[in-house]
Amino acid sequence: MGYRFEHPNEEEHTVTMGGWSYVWAGLFGAFYVAVKGHPRQFPKALLINLAYLVPYILLVGASSQLQPNVQVVVVILSVPVMLILQSLAMVRLVRDGYRRRGWWIQRA
Repeated sequence: MGYRFEHPNEEEHTVTMGGWSYVWAGLFGAFYVAVKGHPRQFPKALLINLAYLVPYILLVGASSQLQPNVQVVVVILSVPVMLILQSLAMVRLVRDGYRRRGWWIQRA
């Protein structure tokens, strides 16, 4: 589910995003978007980060009503889910940013 972006005028200028890109996008969020060449998308990406952080905090607070062993399981299982959802959103921002710039996009 990776991508390869090619500049339309410079064939040697390519950017690839593979499986590890999703890991880094999930962990670093808005900073990943900025590093991948889209600093103007940083504020939008930061809002998306916060949009995923708030429900997670609410989930942790709501799970405090559960038994401690169940609460730990809920929190531990929800972390990967939130990271996956966030990574998909960040990769989509990067992909759409290259598309708006007119780059060619191929699935890798």
